[in-house]
Amino acid sequence: MKVLNAAAAAPGYLQVVAMGLITVFVVLICLIILIKIVGAIMGSTSAAPAAPAPQPAAPAAPAQGNKQQLVAAISAAIAEEMGSSVEHIRIHSIRKL
Repeated sequence: MKVLNAAAAAPGYLQVVAMGLITVFVVLICLIILIKIVGAIMGSTSAAPAAPAPQPAAPAAPAQGNKQQLVAAISAAIAEEMGSSVEHIRIHSIRKL
């Protein structure tokens, strides 16, 4: 009676891991080369840089009523996030980032 060794027929796990890693890195290197080639082609075709987009006009300073509504909205959002009441929140200043 002949006993078949299953491990001898199948490739070793280290061989499978090595082939997987080699395949992944070869494909990544091919992608890098392809991206560089396409970048070089696209960079050479654009002779003149595009004109910058016009900047939108800055909004005027909000009126006092709008500023109070803004403070109320911010206070409500902070209170909701903290799970507390609006009375426990004191906003000292608001500045645009």
